[in-house]
Amino acid sequence: MSAGLQHVLPIALGGGVGMVWVVWLGAPLYTPVMVGLFVWIVVQLALRGAGGLAARYTGLRGGTTPPRREYSAAQALAAQGRYLEAVDAYEVAAAESEGDPEPYLAIARILRDHLKDFEASAGWFRRARRDARLTRGQELLVAQELVELYTTRLGDAGRAIPELARIVQLEPNGPRGQAAARRLAELRSEARE
Repeated sequence: MSAGLQHVLPIALGGGVGMVWVVWLGAPLYTPVMVGLFVWIVVQLALRGAGGLAARYTGLRGGTTPPRREYSAAQALAAQGRYLEAVDAYEVAAAESEGDPEPYLAIARILRDHLKDFEASAGWFRRARRDARLTRGQELLVAQELVELYTTRLGDAGRAIPELARIVQLEPNGPRGQAAARRLAELRSEARE
């Protein structure tokens, strides 16, 4: 049903039924308006549900999950290979995002994968941890990505030690935590030699 019909048709139908009541049953003249309004409300509730109707006319949304932010402009720039512009767009989004980790992580990955600025990438991963609201899984991922940056891209395994310790702390009995504990022991042993 088109937007215009879903508003006009119920009112017209209800008004027609109300006119029948006026003519045949001697109801008051305001009856068509009242019946039209009643039918409109019933149709809107059927189409949108009570929450959707309340949200449409009050601006309030139900639930506790905020809507997911969109970063389509920055994503489009990155997809076109315009990486510096994408980083700029994500930086603006990070400043406006109120703790959403997506722009921070996107910048870090663009810097690492496309611009080969590994030190800046590590900085953005650390900023994500400091300024964004990361889930436990994202926290683990950031630590793992920092370990990879420090050990393979920057050639500074010593900087990976705190990140490996963080992984062990976050997942002491899981496979990632156990692998990190083994790598941590190796790096500490190498540092003592």
